[in-house]
Amino acid sequence: MNTALNVKDYACGKVRRRLDSYLAGELSVDLSHEILEHLDRCPDCAAELKARENLRAAVRRLAAVTPEPREGFEAEVRARVARTPVPVFSRPATLLLAASLVAAAGAGTLFFLARVAPAPDLAAARDAKAFLFAALNHKNCTLRFGKWATIAAPPAEELGPKLEPELQAAVAKAAGELPGYAPVVAHVCNHAGEKVFHVIYRRPGDSKLDDLVSVFATRPGSSVARDVRLAGLVSGGRMDGLSVVGTSAADGNLLFLVTNRSDDDAMRFGKAVLPAVASAFVAR
Repeated sequence: MNTALNVKDYACGKVRRRLDSYLAGELSVDLSHEILEHLDRCPDCAAELKARENLRAAVRRLAAVTPEPREGFEAEVRARVARTPVPVFSRPATLLLAASLVAAAGAGTLFFLARVAPAPDLAAARDAKAFLFAALNHKNCTLRFGKWATIAAPPAEELGPKLEPELQAAVAKAAGELPGYAPVVAHVCNHAGEKVFHVIYRRPGDSKLDDLVSVFATRPGSSVARDVRLAGLVSGGRMDGLSVVGTSAADGNLLFLVTNRSDDDAMRFGKAVLPAVASAFVAR
């Protein structure tokens, strides 16, 4: 009996097949935006994304502290498997079991981690989407336009002359807070249907796009900031190949710093800049 096609399930299937590529930063900006928009509407896929991020992070932590197998380890495993008597059940099943054991020995505890990974909650999924939103905005606005890597940094008082007073105050407070960097532009841009306050920093004399640093702040009424509360300065880890840290301002909006540098550098930069920007945003 034929059943009607569930459009939502079909869209979810397409998104989930691409989530690993999405996390690895292998998709185009346009396709990444489509997935982000789906995640905004679908708590189930957002939870699946968070679960995969948790698993990837756990595997990276394990790999960092697990020594490489000693020389000859694989040969010993194969020799032991070869000496193991074949049980009465079918040989193909035995070979499959042996192959699984060898794979498990080489891959550490990946299967175990997958089973014990904590069940994701919606709050964590919303936080992850917010960090990813910042990373994609950095790609869409900062890295998309080469001019930001070459224009001269203007005096702080000339940044964002058309911005509202609150944002002008944020620019003024943040202008000199990132050692070795200077702001080259401050504006309000649009990303995935959201208006975002955006300051771009670069090192004087450095014209490489990859070295640009973005600071973002969501604006009142933001759907990205809804129900997201970051206690202190929080690292979002690597998002779409970029390091992201964030915090909540007093008025409930979110502030992010995005860089191509390491997570440690991102946290150091965030500590230098984001509190200064946050102090310009007061509760209404």
